[in-house]
Amino acid sequence: MSLDKMTIAKRYSKALFDLAVEKNQLEPVYEDLQQIKQVFSEVSDLDQILDDVRLTDEQKSTIIVDLKKDATVYVKNLIQMVYDYGRISNMVDIVDQFTVLYNAYNHITYAELSTAVEIDSDQKKRLADGFAKRIGAQKVIINSRLDPSIIGGAVLKSNGLVYDGSISSKMAKIKQMLLK
Repeated sequence: MSLDKMTIAKRYSKALFDLAVEKNQLEPVYEDLQQIKQVFSEVSDLDQILDDVRLTDEQKSTIIVDLKKDATVYVKNLIQMVYDYGRISNMVDIVDQFTVLYNAYNHITYAELSTAVEIDSDQKKRLADGFAKRIGAQKVIINSRLDPSIIGGAVLKSNGLVYDGSISSKMAKIKQMLLK
């Protein structure tokens, strides 16, 4: 029975995460994994290249050596193990799952902010700090986008929660009250 990609990613990332925490190497491992993910995003078909039967084992090995070049011993071992077990196509998923564990461990939360007009970095920082206090996070990273349909105010979405301070939602509430 073969495992699905998410199960594989969770197992490898959890094992690496636990080891990194135990060996007090969480930050270097996290940084190395982010660099590996960057390489996989820049060379979008790297996993397919490493699985390609037309390349010799020596050619593939050269690529793997380059991937492991400046990494910590734990990330080097992960790359080699993932390659040896034919799971290199799961590498980005493993990094993503590791990032989920890393963020939870460090109380980092991501949020989507929608505003009708552009806000400056100081406003975004105050909003992130206030939201972090409210939800008990140490850090909130906000990805903002413009949405003229909210008219004014802001809508913040994070971890399935929606904080709606938009004028359009306030107008809808007033309309509902008037219709009662």
